[in-house]
Amino acid sequence: MASRTLRGAARLAAGVIVALAVSALALSAQQDAPAASPAGQAAPAGQGGQPGQPQRGRGLLGRPSPPQPQQPQGLDYFVGTWSFTWTGRESPLTSGPRTGTTTFTRVGDSNFLELHTEGTSDGGGAYRESGVLAWNDARKTLALEETLAGNVSMLSLGDWSSPISILFDSQPLQVQGHTLRLKRTYSILSGTSFRMTEELSTDGGSFARLGVGDFQKTSK
Repeated sequence: MASRTLRGAARLAAGVIVALAVSALALSAQQDAPAASPAGQAAPAGQGGQPGQPQRGRGLLGRPSPPQPQQPQGLDYFVGTWSFTWTGRESPLTSGPRTGTTTFTRVGDSNFLELHTEGTSDGGGAYRESGVLAWNDARKTLALEETLAGNVSMLSLGDWSSPISILFDSQPLQVQGHTLRLKRTYSILSGTSFRMTEELSTDGGSFARLGVGDFQKTSK
């Protein structure tokens, strides 16, 4: 088991290096592009004190906005067992509505977690999934290599720069003759619950809602 985990971590690290290099090039290109600043342009709404516009951090009546959940970013948030209910449509990647548990286990003292999912889908019966999750604390980024129920391998990069959400974007993958990309948004609701919204793009088309999963931590 340990050797398989280390091999999986090595494969994930290699994939992450390539993916992060591509992302860094794209970010550099965006930062190098000159920003247009026409003379007399109004300040963005909520920042320049424009009449009738709320200031940053305040509501329409000038009162402070309600506090948002502030969970410390890091692997400790996920470690443990989570029960979930997922509601949505079938796709080449996953079955339709399903329930089950996902367990995250830290690999030694590393920044890697193993994950194992066992569940039951409405149309396909029992299924299992597995993967390795990596965390970069300096960049507040995640990388996830997983094997889905249909024996499809997928690599995704996650941005956890905001304490209230994680944005995952998969690398393109070929399934049943189609090019697929999966986006996931993890909405961090509390220290023991999050909601995962999935969107799928097929053959370069626009992303469409795939489904929503609600997760509750049952043990650490």
